[in-house]
Amino acid sequence: MEEEQKDIEELILQFDMARMVFAEEEEEEEEEEEEEARIVVSLTDITDRKRAEEELKKRLDQLEVYYKATMGREGRIIELKQEVNALLEELDRERKYGA
Repeated sequence: MEEEQKDIEELILQFDMARMVFAEEEEEEEEEEEEEARIVVSLTDITDRKRAEEELKKRLDQLEVYYKATMGREGRIIELKQEVNALLEELDRERKYGA
């Protein structure tokens, strides 16, 4: 017996325009001795999982924007501290910031 399995995700819009997502598993079985084949299809509603994935992606995108903004600012603060220390050294004064 030979088996081939396919996993497919399908987006289905209902009449009320609600969005539902299904994971489809299709398994095809062919009998060697007989010339008949059968296909078994099962649908699993994964709408809630897809919504959660989309929400997580949106939050991750927001965190990446925040991270880039704060890291850029942090780098600029380090540069300014180094500049202040260099200017203080030119004036023969004690460094204000470590490192």
